[in-house]
Amino acid sequence: MYRRSFLAASLIAPFSGASTFARADAPETDHLGFSPDPEFVTRAKTLLRRVQAADLHAHPGRTFARRTETSAEGGVSDHADGAFEDQAAADLKEGLVSVASFAAVSDAPVLGVTPTGISVVRPFGPGEAFAAYQKQVANLKAIARRDGMIRLQAPKDLDALTAGKDVGMFLTVEGGDFLEEDASRLSRAFDDGVRAITLIHYRPNELGDNQTSPPIHGGLSKFGVTAVHEMQRLGIVIDVAHAAETTVHNVLSQVTAPIMCSHSVLKTPAFDHPRFISADVARAVASAGGVVGVWPSGYGATRLSDYVDRIFQLSDVVGPDHVAFGTDMDGNYKPVLSSYRQVPLVISELLRRGYGEKNAEKFAGGNFRRLWTDVWRAKTAAHA
Repeated sequence: MYRRSFLAASLIAPFSGASTFARADAPETDHLGFSPDPEFVTRAKTLLRRVQAADLHAHPGRTFARRTETSAEGGVSDHADGAFEDQAAADLKEGLVSVASFAAVSDAPVLGVTPTGISVVRPFGPGEAFAAYQKQVANLKAIARRDGMIRLQAPKDLDALTAGKDVGMFLTVEGGDFLEEDASRLSRAFDDGVRAITLIHYRPNELGDNQTSPPIHGGLSKFGVTAVHEMQRLGIVIDVAHAAETTVHNVLSQVTAPIMCSHSVLKTPAFDHPRFISADVARAVASAGGVVGVWPSGYGATRLSDYVDRIFQLSDVVGPDHVAFGTDMDGNYKPVLSSYRQVPLVISELLRRGYGEKNAEKFAGGNFRRLWTDVWRAKTAAHA
């Protein structure tokens, strides 16, 4: 029963924030930090076969990049010319994950790894951002056709997915750079099948300020206001991961549909990082009906049990109705959840520690379904 209560290695530190949830007391097993209990693993797999488990943000198989090299000239990829690893689809099925975000990376061409982390290393050329978007989205569609994935267009499509058999592609874009200050491209993105957009990634773009760069707009920009209104009208989920705190609050003041912060971690007294969010931001997203995806990054974490701790900690702050998976799979920094095959272990440990079946169902996929359904209803109302 629920009880209330990729970058510089030098940034890693022990993660020991307190939680009102029970702690694992089983002997540690390698990188897991706990010994899986067969009874709870079986219960977790049963749960995942009845709930369409969903990952709010990911790049399965590094679908945004052909290669992992980076250079000072930029960028981190050459836009996904057939890079998809077949194993990623098998991992999703084996882990009983029915839905994964397949995210294009809008600012990928201009990013590089610098001594301070991932940063912009050059400006975009004219039209380059949109061309990169087109190339990546076309590649993702080709992957879906090749591997028989179901491209999810509306919440009702979730009902067609069978765990362990089907993979639903939830097409997303990380960074609104491809808009190039043209809000009409949002209709084009919706027609392309894009169903969520992370407003800002590592490049401080025309929509607003991000977490990892000095502010230039003072929050959400004028164009950002136009863009979030249009996204809500179209039924595109607004994602504020990477957005500065002021930007998040500005977005919430402009919309009536819920939003998501697809992949982040709650700041604690024990560990902070520029990509983490405050309890204030988490509560604001939740109070508007939104969802926060818990990110299994290696910043301040070394074991899978640390990830489970973070789920507990966020649930303590916002409640289990607002917490979900947000793995950043195959695009993450030293992830403590490194394969979708480990998802049943996460759910099993939640159950073993007393999170409860209903709350585990919400975390696995129920909260994602509710969020998307609410955004879709707002779209329908706007067109009525």
